[in-house]
Amino acid sequence: MAVADSDEYDDAPGAAGRFDTTLVSSPVRVFGYDELELTFDSHLRPWTGQSATVTVAFDGGEETTLLRYDSTNTANDYDADLANSTEALRFAVPSGVRQAVFRWRLDAPRNSWYWAIDSVAVRTTATATPSLDDATQLWVVSDIQGHPRDFAHGLRDLDAVRPDAAGLLIAGDIVPTGTTAEWRQIDDVVAGATSAGIMPDQLVAAIGNHESYAAASWETLRDRFLDFAGRDKVYGEYVLSGGGGEVPVLVIGQEFPRPPEVGMSDEQVAWLDERLDYWTERKKQVLVIAHFPLGDTVSASWIPWYHESYDRNDELTAMLGDHPNAIFLSGHTHYPFELGDWAVRRRVPGGHPDGFLAINTGAMHIEWDARGESTSSITEVTTRDINRGLTIDVYADRVIIEARDFGLAGPSGDNEVNEVLRHLEVANPLLHGRRR
Repeated sequence: MAVADSDEYDDAPGAAGRFDTTLVSSPVRVFGYDELELTFDSHLRPWTGQSATVTVAFDGGEETTLLRYDSTNTANDYDADLANSTEALRFAVPSGVRQAVFRWRLDAPRNSWYWAIDSVAVRTTATATPSLDDATQLWVVSDIQGHPRDFAHGLRDLDAVRPDAAGLLIAGDIVPTGTTAEWRQIDDVVAGATSAGIMPDQLVAAIGNHESYAAASWETLRDRFLDFAGRDKVYGEYVLSGGGGEVPVLVIGQEFPRPPEVGMSDEQVAWLDERLDYWTERKKQVLVIAHFPLGDTVSASWIPWYHESYDRNDELTAMLGDHPNAIFLSGHTHYPFELGDWAVRRRVPGGHPDGFLAINTGAMHIEWDARGESTSSITEVTTRDINRGLTIDVYADRVIIEARDFGLAGPSGDNEVNEVLRHLEVANPLLHGRRR
């Protein structure tokens, strides 16, 4: 990790009150490629008069700017979109050049803020995006929690943009407490969507914490969830098919009464490890869906009360870290898609250098956010009602994820928004590898 910190800079003779530093990469061989992509993890705190730039120069030639953040395109002091984010910068490679050198420059008044980067890689890219007809389309929602009308509204919006979806994935907290009346509300929405001809053929559900808060035994509440999910265990595998071919989806979750939030058997963990290996050997990108995030992945998962939800958090993280083709989908936190860490690559010591991808699935209920940056004094607030989810398009060589805002269901249930807030293209790392 490299940190440029103007806050700790003292004026030196001739410095004119500014902090100006550049990190230069070693040369990277790029000969024979038309296009490549520079990726790195980034945490930038902007400030007035401060600029952060990334450039590339080929064979010792002039620098070309790939990225620039300054007061014209950032929010001073703290910009949530630039905190704990990942930058992916595509660039054309001129014909005949052999090497590229990259530079990260922070130019700032003394006593401004800082820029930290990590996990730098240059990789090949996928070709132009094919037609949606060539994709296996999926819908993803979570944390409905007693908002069946928003759920129904979101399904209509999803059908409007991805009408040929192979499956609906729900990342837990489907009901508020787990009563039979609550499940009946959700069943009615699903039945209504089915009657309207918009429900995908396959429903894939993960168990959340709210499924087991009602006044009944754990076993009774678990079985109500399993009846809805159409399984006899909280974990399982689905293979969904569409224009992009087969898409493996692995579901994991809580098997035992709390605490901890997610108690898992040896059998479930061994099963997950075996199925990840199976699909990795076949060079397939694989979706893993669960309610709780793993520690130190997506937004809020670094906060103490989210960090250790799994009794085997470190074991699961290390396991997934060996599978760069794994995409881990989690709900629970209700944090905004606007944050830089709504999607992150989580790397582990000794694992694959690309780690695994973790994605926040949003919520169809209220939104939460953090206040403060110190782990020891962090607080949370509710910010607003939301209704959000994902579309996932799986192609033969990549996955494209869009984070969407459906808008709240109005009095007539027809308040249309359907706005794309985030667009992420994830090339299959088993097919498109690193250059360095």
